[in-house]
Amino acid sequence: MDTSSKKTVSGGAFQQALLQIDLTEAATPDHAVRLLLKEILQKLTEKGWPQAQLLTGPRIVSAEENYGLLGYDSSEVTLGSAHTRWVDECSLLRTQTTSQIPAALQRAAQVRQPGETILLAAPGITFRRDSRDRWHCAEPHQMDIWVLGDPELSTHEHLLRLVSDILKSAVPDKSWIYNQSPHHYTEGGIEVNVLNDRAQVEVLECGRIAKSLLDRLKIDPVRHGGLALGMGLDRLTMLRKGIPDIRLLRDKNERVQAQMHDLNPWSVVSRLPSITRDISLAVTPGLSEEVLTERMLQAAGDCSDWIEEMQVKGRWPFSDLPMQAIERLGLLPGQENVLLRVVLRDCSRSITTAEANALYSKIQSALHEGALGAGYRMDLPNV
Repeated sequence: MDTSSKKTVSGGAFQQALLQIDLTEAATPDHAVRLLLKEILQKLTEKGWPQAQLLTGPRIVSAEENYGLLGYDSSEVTLGSAHTRWVDECSLLRTQTTSQIPAALQRAAQVRQPGETILLAAPGITFRRDSRDRWHCAEPHQMDIWVLGDPELSTHEHLLRLVSDILKSAVPDKSWIYNQSPHHYTEGGIEVNVLNDRAQVEVLECGRIAKSLLDRLKIDPVRHGGLALGMGLDRLTMLRKGIPDIRLLRDKNERVQAQMHDLNPWSVVSRLPSITRDISLAVTPGLSEEVLTERMLQAAGDCSDWIEEMQVKGRWPFSDLPMQAIERLGLLPGQENVLLRVVLRDCSRSITTAEANALYSKIQSALHEGALGAGYRMDLPNV
């Protein structure tokens, strides 16, 4: 696959990714995310599905494992630096636990006997360039569940049964709906959303294992078929416990951590006031919200956990702005003006005005690409 134009992660960001704790791994005590995945797999066995073969794999994978074998075309936007943290031209920090599946499917097909069903489960941390709000983070935890059996297993009815059995275990008091959602490696793909306070929260995608994938892996589709499913473990844990913000899963506050080792309902820890500011920047046109979010988090450093949400509120090209605004922004020809709304809130204590101003100033300085020293500076009066 051609990855020569991809931007690689910095050394510091790479080391941070390798050191990030994977909440699906065994610990003393186990995190709620791991407790939930264990409960899901146990309940599936109780409902008649095969006992899971648990897969573990490296955080660094090849582009072929993460994309090529699964049917992605090298020209697709998913492979771009806007979404993927490339380590070098041929490898990346995995964006999905599905990267472990192709090799595991091949092994399973070699040993599976007619009439036998094999369930593969691949949980783990993944790495994205993503937006920032209470449901999104850049290191989400996922679990792939693939069931390989005879071709007769590949039906919509079996697929819905698998989804139902998983959600009855994970979020037994929640209703869910689904919509069609095509995938590269499935047929009849659907997206499943849980209804939470009348809002829809996407929790998993699934479908029948595509014959094109089996052909690509040299697995005989006349002898084998099955189901493919990937779920967001962070969101399911939040929905199960009633946790209001994904950052709380890793929050170091003792009152928060005390609740992260069971699946009992969340007991509210005081939500301190938020601070919201708009930051106006001169930047390269077309930078995605994911790229802007990543740059903002890197600029925030040790204070990145304060950032509750970031939204792109508007974009204006050089040609649409009056000269006064261009000069004020330090906007250079060919650049665009982006307005970001950044919400700060620490889950454990109040952020002082001075601390907030310092962080906003750091973000503005790091993201500004216009004339040196120009821009709407957060640390100076803009008169």
